[in-house]
Amino acid sequence: MIWQTGWTQVNENSPLSALGIGDMSPPALVAGQSLAGLYATYYNGYNANLMNPASYAGLSSTAFDVGFDASYITIQDQNSKQSAWGGNLKYLSLSIPLTSPVNIVLDRKEQLFKMGMNIALLPVSKMDYRINQKVVDEEGIAYRRQYGGKGGINKLQFGTGAQYRNLSGGVNVGFLFGSIKNEKSLTFEESFNSHHTYTVNDRAYKGFVWDAGLLYRMYLRKWEEDRSKDRYISFGVYGNSKQPITIDQKILTLRKSSDYAGLDDPNPDRSTVDTISIDHPGRVSNSMPSQLGIGVSYSLANRLQTGINFSLTNWESFKNTLNIGTLRNSWEAAASVEYTPNPNSLLNYWNRVSYRGTLYYHKDPREIHSEGLDEKGIRVGLGMPIFQQRQMSYFNISVDYGQLNNNIFKENFVRFNIGITLNNNLWFYKRRFE
Repeated sequence: MIWQTGWTQVNENSPLSALGIGDMSPPALVAGQSLAGLYATYYNGYNANLMNPASYAGLSSTAFDVGFDASYITIQDQNSKQSAWGGNLKYLSLSIPLTSPVNIVLDRKEQLFKMGMNIALLPVSKMDYRINQKVVDEEGIAYRRQYGGKGGINKLQFGTGAQYRNLSGGVNVGFLFGSIKNEKSLTFEESFNSHHTYTVNDRAYKGFVWDAGLLYRMYLRKWEEDRSKDRYISFGVYGNSKQPITIDQKILTLRKSSDYAGLDDPNPDRSTVDTISIDHPGRVSNSMPSQLGIGVSYSLANRLQTGINFSLTNWESFKNTLNIGTLRNSWEAAASVEYTPNPNSLLNYWNRVSYRGTLYYHKDPREIHSEGLDEKGIRVGLGMPIFQQRQMSYFNISVDYGQLNNNIFKENFVRFNIGITLNNNLWFYKRRFE
């Protein structure tokens, strides 16, 4: 038997997204995602850190965030090579300080207790791939198999965080929802009177999920007269336990006429001859993996933050319902720095820009032919302040360059992320009168 495998051009062809529930997306905004080494400890009054909900208590301004991403990937194995572009809306987020920062300033005294909250719509995973396999059997009969998948899982979450003195804690609760569709076709291209087949496995995911975090600041130097000289070390931890979800499946198999062109057919309904089978396997119980992340960072007021982060995810507990590949426990280590030359500069705009950089190494949970995949890369980004009606907002951009590979498969990628943060400390302002 002779076969040849290749990839068909789709919106963003990522063959590895066929494994598990697709390519995973970290629940982070652009500012935070470009600082993976600060996932546990990032604390910023204008940019929310969704990885650790304890940070919500540090918000000093209401922030509405919207993000977009685009990526260019080149994938290759021992037989073929292909490049593809892709992109989409990334997230929507609204973060609100529950203790008014304006009141804190006007009261002219330190607030020992603070609270904040967040509501966000975030992607959890995305699947988008198309694989061609041309086969010639021992009798010389040629046929083509195609495999494709599309869809994804999303999360709508609500979170809150509270701080007393230097210790903060927080929790996110959310609803997981979405659907993933896996398709395959079998066509006999050289047999003009043959019938072809098409099968689709449509799975709908849903469930309630949560995560929590703690954050502690240990001050090395604290200046009441000039807070720009504060120096402190932050310790953070975040994570969750294994969380149950349910999966509803429907498997449909159709017989197609001889003019069916496979998964690339622009009008596949016209070639349907009859239904071979409709199967409802019933609801499947599964669980999202537990995760634990820890980190430590050093900060110089609002000018410098630098730190390291380590996280571990227990993917071996996830039931791979399609049995495509195997999943292993994964981990990631990252180091990051954010530097703002002079946040209060009036004459030089670029002194107010935040410059961000990250180095990371990730053990991917997916395996190909029992061989694991490793990802390593670098992220660089900018937080560019925008001034409007005496309020400061941000335009955040980041670029992620790296490689995901093993001895069989290699994927080089460049990902572009754009986030717009609209800040306003008067949206939910209510001044107290005495």
